[in-house]
Amino acid sequence: MSTKSSNKHNFPSLPSETIYEIFKHIQHEPTLFSCLFVNRAWCRKIVPILWARPKPPIYKERASRSLIETYVSCFDDEEKSILLTEEDLSQMDRLKSPLFEYAVFLKELNYPLLRLAVRNCYRNLGDKEFSKRIKPTKPEVEVNPNRQITIMKALCNLFMRMSRLESLVLDSYDDIPNVPLFTRGHCFSNLINLKIYWTNFASNMSNFIKKLPQICTGIRDLSIEFDLDGNIEAENIANIIKSQQSLNTFGLSGSHNQVIPILSALESQVESLTSIKFSRINYQWQSLDILGKCSNLKSLDIVSSLCPVSREVPDDSSIVANGSSFNLRTLKLLNQSPKLSAQLIRMGGSSLRSLSLNTVTSEIVSSILRSGTRITRLSLDISETPQLDFSQHLRIIGGLKILRYLHLTSSTPSDINNLLSAMITVLPNTLRHLNIEQEFSLRHLGTFLDSCKVPLEELTLFPNMSIDTGYLTEIIGYVKDKSSLKFLYLNLSWESGLVNKIFTKEIDDKVQKYLFTVDLDKLRGEEI
Repeated sequence: MSTKSSNKHNFPSLPSETIYEIFKHIQHEPTLFSCLFVNRAWCRKIVPILWARPKPPIYKERASRSLIETYVSCFDDEEKSILLTEEDLSQMDRLKSPLFEYAVFLKELNYPLLRLAVRNCYRNLGDKEFSKRIKPTKPEVEVNPNRQITIMKALCNLFMRMSRLESLVLDSYDDIPNVPLFTRGHCFSNLINLKIYWTNFASNMSNFIKKLPQICTGIRDLSIEFDLDGNIEAENIANIIKSQQSLNTFGLSGSHNQVIPILSALESQVESLTSIKFSRINYQWQSLDILGKCSNLKSLDIVSSLCPVSREVPDDSSIVANGSSFNLRTLKLLNQSPKLSAQLIRMGGSSLRSLSLNTVTSEIVSSILRSGTRITRLSLDISETPQLDFSQHLRIIGGLKILRYLHLTSSTPSDINNLLSAMITVLPNTLRHLNIEQEFSLRHLGTFLDSCKVPLEELTLFPNMSIDTGYLTEIIGYVKDKSSLKFLYLNLSWESGLVNKIFTKEIDDKVQKYLFTVDLDKLRGEEI
């Protein structure tokens, strides 16, 4: 590769530090890949970004094979001896020599994804002859999990020797190699992000989790899916929480009662926690009282599998929560008892800006209009609203006088259609963005837009159907006549096979790339 940049592209002459800053935030890998060929300086800056968090498409054997072969080509003598017998070491010559020590760049080790990549391609590494030489050799066996484990051991040895990880993802379904191998060196000394999926017993992962508090104390983001009925494992996770210097975000998903030690451990992080997410956990009110001590908590999500309308919040809840308050900016409560929701909203404080609910009662509405009047973003799942009575929903929408963003979703036909008709007269004049999801009709939406006097600027639609030419033509006909509308966003996740099965899909980075944007001002200009 030439050291001179090609003038025909008119690339600017920039310091290497500037080049790195420009591209380290770009996540579109094809764009980054093309930058490899500008010149050597750009190549040296792009390669560490591409190899910091490699995520090969799991359904493509070729991508998995390329990733694993590249890492195998970086093996030293110790890793080669793990992979091959002494008489077969010459087989390494079948692999191309690496241009870089790629393992040095690794920042995120997604162990289950790496394990899946090995599972996809272990029979064709290098070539079939090379793969057959990997220990233990059993040519007559079509599927050889022991050979896959050998490759994983050698890869882990490489990472422990050369990498300084910032992020680690573990899954008990794919247990790690022995703990001494997985904890050698200083691979985890810089760890700041840890995700654990713990759904079955995994002895090596269990021992690693037990040892982790002595290995790293700088974890800032911790996410745990804990569906294992084991108090010992819960205590080990609790010890991880207690040992961290400054835990910022915490997520816990699980359905067993053993989560109580984990929740109690959060008390050690009350000064640093800014975001907490609970999903499907069996909590007690006393456990939630810990949240009131989190003075810097800005975001709280509590989601249950089913709406526990019969769950009674104890009468002493107000005593338990006495003096507890938040300075929340974001609160999400799905399938929670009305009494609990109302209490948490009251505890949320006047700083609340974003609220998501799927249960609305007069008690909840009173709490919102008393404590949450500064809310600017509101998300309502109105599925299965009893008798299509939206009176309480209308009280919220009409009572939030500075509301700018409204998200409505429903899995039940006619819900959104009826609410659209009813809320025309109560919408605050500050509303600028309307997001409608799942079950609605374009005819009702068109009638709403024609009658709505609020100067909406953006409309997002995520229909529970494919978007064809007829659909697009009809919706364009409705929205272009609403002169205040500047942009129409159509969520194309349905066509991409990413249909949300729980009916509420938030517009995060992953979903954003499936939004199709229509610039309505430009469209109107082209018609003139």
